[in-house]
Amino acid sequence: MMALHVESVVVLNDFCHAQGGASRVAIDEAIALRRLGVEVFFLGAVGPVCPELRDADVRVVCLNQPELANAVRHPVSAVRAMWNQVAYQMTRELLAPLDPRRTIVHLHGYTKALSTVPALAARRAGFPVICTLHDFFAACPNGAFYDYRRQAPCPLRALSRECITTACDKRHAAHKAYRVLRAGVQRTIAKFPSCVKHYITLSRRSGELLRSYLPPDARLYPLANIIDVERAPPVDPGSNIDLKVVGRLDEEKGVMLAARAAAAVRMPIVFVGDGPLRARIEATGARVTGWLAAPEVQRELETARCLVFPSLWYETFGLVVTEAAARGVPAIVSDISAPADRISNASSGWVFRSGDLDDLVARMQIARTDSAVRAAGQATWREYWDSPADPATHARNLMSIYAAVVACDSGDDSENRAWEDSISNNADASSNPRQSINVVSVAKARARVSSCSGPNHPTASA
Repeated sequence: MMALHVESVVVLNDFCHAQGGASRVAIDEAIALRRLGVEVFFLGAVGPVCPELRDADVRVVCLNQPELANAVRHPVSAVRAMWNQVAYQMTRELLAPLDPRRTIVHLHGYTKALSTVPALAARRAGFPVICTLHDFFAACPNGAFYDYRRQAPCPLRALSRECITTACDKRHAAHKAYRVLRAGVQRTIAKFPSCVKHYITLSRRSGELLRSYLPPDARLYPLANIIDVERAPPVDPGSNIDLKVVGRLDEEKGVMLAARAAAAVRMPIVFVGDGPLRARIEATGARVTGWLAAPEVQRELETARCLVFPSLWYETFGLVVTEAAARGVPAIVSDISAPADRISNASSGWVFRSGDLDDLVARMQIARTDSAVRAAGQATWREYWDSPADPATHARNLMSIYAAVVACDSGDDSENRAWEDSISNNADASSNPRQSINVVSVAKARARVSSCSGPNHPTASA
């Protein structure tokens, strides 16, 4: 059978600008693919369109709709976030002149405005669809498998009776009720995730948590998030003083734990970010920078002795840990979070038991030693640059996945096998978790995995 090559990609995302992590990845991937010469369409619900997309010659269709956060002023946005009819129709119009044998539709963020219905429109039109699992909304109503009231990972089966009746939302019971309704519409009317067979997972852990909620014949394609960091010699973290935490200052991020641990070992710690816990963190003696622009965040990382990633909840990737590694800064990460998969404990960083103050203190004590920090920094820098996630490399890997998806949906699995072979033949691929990219059939994975890696998280159907 003639090999099929992807010529066009239709990117689907809530926002046409970098509102958050999923949007940043969607935009960066679209630009990187365009630089490879691929025809790229970008369908987003919420404007404005960022200059980067315009300058990259990406064909952007912005629906200029309000996001869900503005539902008080625009009540219709609450309905659209469940079923966006305009997005459904526009997807059909975009796809009409394209060849389904040489086009792929890629879904990114969908919970704030777009909804999942463009994926359904694409499948009904006969086009292959792949979805990057940036969060857990494909299964969990609040998107995190986390009980915000208890400040602990949720052990319940998503959308089970116990789940539906549990007050776990961060804000109000009404928010939980809406999210349950949206998840129900998503599953039963928009047919998601059942209408999508192909998924990109950002970590082994997130893939395992979501496996049992995906279609039995679904295929998972692990791929690290794209990052745009120029290669440079590693910094010397041993000569730096401050521990650094980057991100939102919320309870579930474990920031108070990090502040208390740093105070216990009398090490200076800087929090790069902002949020409701800022005052409490500053009361411990820690410095808080507030939100910074991306170049300033990079400078903060370069002057870090060690990055601390103390998350109390499951993370699908943990981009800042990779950004630190690219500069030669090691990390201390919680064992429940996805970045723990990328840390060679005591070699390229340290993993501690999530929520355990004493264990985090012990890891910070190690980071007091200059030689240990320098060795870990050099190791994490080498590991990252052995298999970087820079835009050009990421786009080529993404195109290989696309080719496998299109071939699979056309009945020709040769591209899929060739892709698996190319990855397995990569030097040291089996020993380096950053390089180990394999297509995993969910049905086969279920036979191998009886439980997810997260504590007490069920995989069996309710």
